[in-house]
This record gives sequence, C-alpha cells and structure tokens, in this order.
Amino acid sequence: MIQKNLVYRKSAKGTEAIATRQHGLGPKLRSVLILVDGKRGFEELVRLSQILGDTEELLGQLLDQGFIEPVAGPNPVPATATTPLSAPAPLAAVPSIKLIDAQRFVSRRLTDLLGPNAEDLCLRIEAARNLKEFEVAVGRAEGILRQYKSAHTAAEFAADVQAHMPSA
Repeated sequence: MIQKNLVYRKSAKGTEAIATRQHGLGPKLRSVLILVDGKRGFEELVRLSQILGDTEELLGQLLDQGFIEPVAGPNPVPATATTPLSAPAPLAAVPSIKLIDAQRFVSRRLTDLLGPNAEDLCLRIEAARNLKEFEVAVGRAEGILRQYKSAHTAAEFAADVQAHMPSA
C-alpha cells in the first residue's frame, strides 16, 4: 500500500524495466514508473499522471511488484514549485552503448512518436558527430515533443533516451 507522505524512487528492478523493457510493464504502469524519480511527492505524481487513471492504484502495483521503493533517509528532498517540470534530467552515460546505437534508438523513438514529422529531428540526431552535439539535438527534440505533444510525452522520451545514452 502506498503511503502518500513518502517519496518513492525506482528500485534496481524499476530502473532495469525502463532501460530494457524486459519486465513487460503495460503503458500506464511504465508511464507512472518513468515519473517516479525520488523527488516528486504523491500529489505531484497524481497531477502529472492524472490522465493515466488511479495513480494510487498504479503506484501500489509498482510497489507490490518491486519496481519502486520509498526513499531512505529522514528528509527526502521533495520537488518544489521553483523547480520547473521541464528541467532536463542529467544524462547518464552507459558505457556499453555507442553513439551510433543511441542515435538509431532516438531516431526510432521519435519516428514512433511523430511519424514522418520526425524526419528533420532524426537527421539532426544522426548528423551529431559527438556526444555534445547529440545531447543538443536530443534537447531540441524533447522541446518539440513538449510543444507539440505533451510534457508527459517529452518526459517519457527523455527517460528513454537517458537509459540509452552512450559514453563520452
């Protein structure tokens, strides 16, 4: 059972589920899991995921299945009103992923989300010669998704990209 006064984060199993999709989470559970970051409180998660259904029930399922866990420590840091929702998450490097593989993944993901309208963004991403140029192109794509789709779609895209970032 979810305790509304606690802040939750992804467990190792939850992080793996986002990165590999091997646990077969449905779209609603996966979307809520992406939003769980160890900083957002229950009310903020409800606000961000209201379109998905009963957030308390979805979080309860994630907790019961071991995908999330309470943040340890006496004073977890809650997200504040001064923290913009669109603040990009720090990009984590995964040593086993090469730039070309990340470019292909991001291009496929953008094509899934935007269809033929993703062509220009994909060309920019595929033209990146190094990690810095790639990050700039991904940031632009995230902004376009936020503008033309939704903040939720952009956040989900950013989490997927983060899980597939190449090393420097």
